[in-house]
Amino acid sequence: MTTPLPDAIADVISGRIEPFSISELRESAQSLSTGYRSRENMRSTLSPLAVAAYLGARFPSTYAVAHHVWLNIAAQIAPARLTSVLDVGAGPGTASWAAHDLLPAARFTLLERDASWRDTASAFAAALGAQMTFAQGAFDATEALVEHDAVVACYALNELPEARRGASIERLWRAARRVLIVIEPGTPLGFGVVRDVRDRVLENGGHVMAPCTHNLACPMTASDWCHFPLRVQRPAIQRSLKQAELGYEDEKFSYVVLSREPNTASDAGRIIRKPIRAKGHLHLDACARGQIVRHTLSKKQGDLYRDAKDADWGDVWPAQLR
Repeated sequence: MTTPLPDAIADVISGRIEPFSISELRESAQSLSTGYRSRENMRSTLSPLAVAAYLGARFPSTYAVAHHVWLNIAAQIAPARLTSVLDVGAGPGTASWAAHDLLPAARFTLLERDASWRDTASAFAAALGAQMTFAQGAFDATEALVEHDAVVACYALNELPEARRGASIERLWRAARRVLIVIEPGTPLGFGVVRDVRDRVLENGGHVMAPCTHNLACPMTASDWCHFPLRVQRPAIQRSLKQAELGYEDEKFSYVVLSREPNTASDAGRIIRKPIRAKGHLHLDACARGQIVRHTLSKKQGDLYRDAKDADWGDVWPAQLR
């Protein structure tokens, strides 16, 4: 399970939530959720109440997912090489603040069309001691984005009409000096966006850093989309707003990290489904070299079997080959 939100961030969220009653926040959170699912009135200018409802109901989970992805990136590229981050469709800067503990010296630019997020983003930056510039504007309407070492679009591209997505992806890739990170909901639609990004960037000379361990054609199908779960610890306010009994939730997401630099050749794969565990043996389904392969391991395989017992959905397998 992920660790709780940093105290500095939790304190800012508490301050935004405090002026409103739980009933007001619940109603607003439900309205935001309904609008998102129906894809109507998404990302219109938010009221202070709607901002507070989003921070309480959705921010903890999207922050956790973004932090998980940044950890994956930090394991493959020296953080010192990522000194500037462009966060597009940034909202309150969720993806930026998720990177701050890993990139403490980085300069963050938040591009967001809704000015209502500026105050909250600035409060997060001040609480974390981060270098931040907030630019108001829509990334799909900004012709020339300034180059940054890393460009991140977190739960943002899926909000664009498909007809406008291609040009936006190419614009983001041009602005990415080293890496482009795209994170979307773990739904068929979200994966479709991620797959589109992957295909277009590969055509333009990019290389996949994660989750794929190869640059070959994706073998996933529309009925078996690539996504991963992350167990997120729910703060008390999130449990209250969602009227949830459990102290955690499983956030499912799809993502891709694309690099300017070639990836290292590897026979390792990424586990793309929940492992199937049975008495004395288990099955791991991994995507490697453009194919989905089922690995069946038994107790007779000793250390390899013990390693497999500890492997989980989303892990690289075999880990020693990565």
